Amino acid sequence: MTVSVPSPAAPSYRHAHWYFALALAAIVAGFWPSFFRPLGAGDFAHSLHGVTATLWVVALIVQSALMRRGLVVWHRRVAAVALVVLALLIPSALTMVAVMFANPAMPPFLPPLLAFIDLPSLVFMIVLVTLALRNVRTPAAHKRFMASTVLLGFPPALTRLYARVFAPSLDFMQALHASFVTVEVILVALIVADWRAGERRLAYPLSLSFFGTIHSLMTPISTSPAWGAAMQWYTELPVFR
Repeated sequence: MTVSVPSPAAPSYRHAHWYFALALAAIVAGFWPSFFRPLGAGDFAHSLHGVTATLWVVALIVQSALMRRGLVVWHRRVAAVALVVLALLIPSALTMVAVMFANPAMPPFLPPLLAFIDLPSLVFMIVLVTLALRNVRTPAAHKRFMASTVLLGFPPALTRLYARVFAPSLDFMQALHASFVTVEVILVALIVADWRAGERRLAYPLSLSFFGTIHSLMTPISTSPAWGAAMQWYTELPVFR
């Protein structure tokens, strides 16, 4: 009687660093005219936010590459640095929301709309990172929560990229909707891939629910008087004066 021994499963996400690098390329392309090309020419708040957001994705690339090579200690060291980056990224993003409302060049409808996207995205990023840290001993869950954080940078980056590349056929709002659809399609593809592989993880369904909710509510809520009043209160906080 012969006993068949199943072949070992291929390492999960062994090429993740290349996907993160591709995501970073898309983000750089989107923000190239406004941030990366004139790098250092802006004020400190813009520079801090752009640099920390970029370093977050770079850290994920490095961490993934280190794990592929079995360098667990260095992976943890980079993770510690990444948490410091996150601690700078969050307040810089909160500041950028207030800066938008003080920018006279922006159409009146735009700051409330972008704030409705940005503020929940910051909260959701903290949720994803917290869940990733709580699942550090469950690598399949941990890496999916961390991977999901990269997608939060896609709507602002891809909106700018689509509006620039497909102008004048695509206006800003069409480009914004297209960026959300892109993220939603990516998440559906990731969920389907997980199901086919026998994985049942929370990160991608949770992320799809988040992006779908923001996508469907961003216009009605951002134009409501209640949201306008909330944003007036927000921008008048002493920390932004």
